Amino acid sequence: MTKTKLIFIGLAVALVGFLFAGSASAQGPSLSADPSSVAEAGEHTFTVTGSGWNSASISVLACNVAEGDNAAEVDAASNCTMTTGNLDFGSMTPATVTDGSIEVSLTLDVPEQGILVVAGDNAQTESAALAITVGMMDDMQEMPATGVNTSLLVIIGAGIALAGVMVFGLSRRMRTL
Repeated sequence: MTKTKLIFIGLAVALVGFLFAGSASAQGPSLSADPSSVAEAGEHTFTVTGSGWNSASISVLACNVAEGDNAAEVDAASNCTMTTGNLDFGSMTPATVTDGSIEVSLTLDVPEQGILVVAGDNAQTESAALAITVGMMDDMQEMPATGVNTSLLVIIGAGIALAGVMVFGLSRRMRTL
């Protein structure tokens, strides 16, 4: 096989990889809050939305974070269980699932370390969590949302590199003729 054929095959493989380079989709339910961060501790109202739910009814409630911890860094799966005592059952709000989505309004007293919001069904087969942080609003507004897909950039770069090698190989071949 000549170099040109090998380069063509490599370029074809790169382009086929480009076709299948999609972003990974999350499995199971997810939650988001508006706002997801508050400027200072205190009582705030949040609109919590979720998608990917299969159950007919979901309960949404707050989960306290220990003093000195940061809500964004706490593992909700181990921090927000029935045995830890961190769940705030007073804030529990039922949500009806419509086409896999939920939306509830919660008024929470957010401490300095932030707070977790958890949701799940009564059978404990589906659950999701999110962190509400304090004082990160300005930092979050400064970060650009680029939407860059790294795997796509790698495949395009590989295709360009292979095309360059192919042109270089063909130009050397043409000079020898």
